[in-house]
Amino acid sequence: MQAATPRVRVAIVEDDPILRADIARAVSLAADLRVVGEVQTLAEGRALLAADPDVLLIDLALPDGSGIDLIREAQWRTPRPKCIVITIFGDAATVVRAIEAGADGYLLKGSEPAEAAAAIRSVLEGGAPISPAVASHILARARVSMRSTERDAGDTLGPALSEKEIGILTDLAKGFRYKEVARIHGISPLTVGGHVKSIYRKLAVNSRSEAVFEAVQAGLIQLRE
Repeated sequence: MQAATPRVRVAIVEDDPILRADIARAVSLAADLRVVGEVQTLAEGRALLAADPDVLLIDLALPDGSGIDLIREAQWRTPRPKCIVITIFGDAATVVRAIEAGADGYLLKGSEPAEAAAAIRSVLEGGAPISPAVASHILARARVSMRSTERDAGDTLGPALSEKEIGILTDLAKGFRYKEVARIHGISPLTVGGHVKSIYRKLAVNSRSEAVFEAVQAGLIQLRE
């Protein structure tokens, strides 16, 4: 009689109790997976590493620190657990830092909890599950790198953003809506839309998130860590 295949050991580090419970429930329903720990802080996540989980599902914005630190520490474990980030997408720089720290996948909160089980199987098979919205930022980063190379060779990125456009993009990056940005700058929402179209054209992007990413990478705006 063949021995049963050991189930994949999954640890969850998430400070939202409802989301944590939903993910744990989805993982527990999978016949090939089992939850070995559910915690809500960075300190508790570090303690969970001692249980040698096969996979860590990690929120980045924890009450006592950044989940990125836990991802970095996990890289030194033997065997090294796979790390999948599950978080609210903040800014492009956060995505880049998490991936550079060693994240194997990046899923956004708001996805169906069952997607976590699929992501776990994917990373264990050598895949890199990444939400489409995150993938667009990685592509944007690649474009920025290419443009940086072109600038070094004597080419230019394109027309610089005006002071007004930089101010508007900075406020949009903070999450303000058009009406709020209009009130801040003493202009109409329609005028804000015109500035945004100009920003998109100058940066050769098609979305707010891509515009923020390229502006941050080019040093045009700065986002608080």
